[in-house]
Amino acid sequence: MTKQEIQEKVNAFLIDRLEYEPSAIKPEAELKRDLGMTSLDAVETAIFIKRTFGFQPERGAVKMLVSIQDLYDYIEKNL
Repeated sequence: MTKQEIQEKVNAFLIDRLEYEPSAIKPEAELKRDLGMTSLDAVETAIFIKRTFGFQPERGAVKMLVSIQDLYDYIEKNL
């Protein structure tokens, strides 16, 4: 899977499932500060990663990510 495909899938999830504003979806946007990611959103993101990319994120890993770019990189690294 290419970086572009990862980004497209993550962006679609953030917009469609977590209902973040499309204009807020930028690599440098911070998940908690800029998007307001909650603990429940982090759990949903971990489930999304498992279902979409086929690996289980380590416990608490999603909460430790700061930006959307960190999320892209985490997924790419673990594929």
